[in-house]
Amino acid sequence: MNKLLVPIENFSGLSLTATYFAIEFAKRNPAKIFFLIFSPSSQGEEFSSPSLEKDDLQRIKFEDLIQQARAEKINLEIFYSNEDLVEVTRQFSRDHNMTEIIIALPREQDPVYPKLMEQIGLLRNGLESQLIIVKPKEEKMAPTDCNKAKRGQPQTQKIKPLPGKKGSRVWPS
Repeated sequence: MNKLLVPIENFSGLSLTATYFAIEFAKRNPAKIFFLIFSPSSQGEEFSSPSLEKDDLQRIKFEDLIQQARAEKINLEIFYSNEDLVEVTRQFSRDHNMTEIIIALPREQDPVYPKLMEQIGLLRNGLESQLIIVKPKEEKMAPTDCNKAKRGQPQTQKIKPLPGKKGSRVWPS
């Protein structure tokens, strides 16, 4: 059985992308998903303010995905931490014998991209788990891809390993 770790730093669209990917992966493969949520105020607290902020809406969407996964009998657990993402993720991965760690990346133009790439680089050192990087689909298709799509032929997505570490995989979201 695969053991998937989804580290979530606060709640964002990237968190939802990684969560969705992990759930879909678990539907097709025997897997247990571990969500490791990093946020000093995320210790299972309920919402106390009447107005919902963007993070609150993302958290609600996350909780909806979790409820759907549980309804589909997907085995999952949720853990919380307010410590350093890289160190805790490494330690958690070792302690629970994770097979894959799923991380979503934004487009390269996104201002958060360099920080996330730095975190991924730090995570790779000393990991026995594979990193699965979920990237956004490209918006523009090459002209030959458009012609194939018009003729009803399937488009192929190339999956390439990340440089510097064996066992890393990149999946389009």
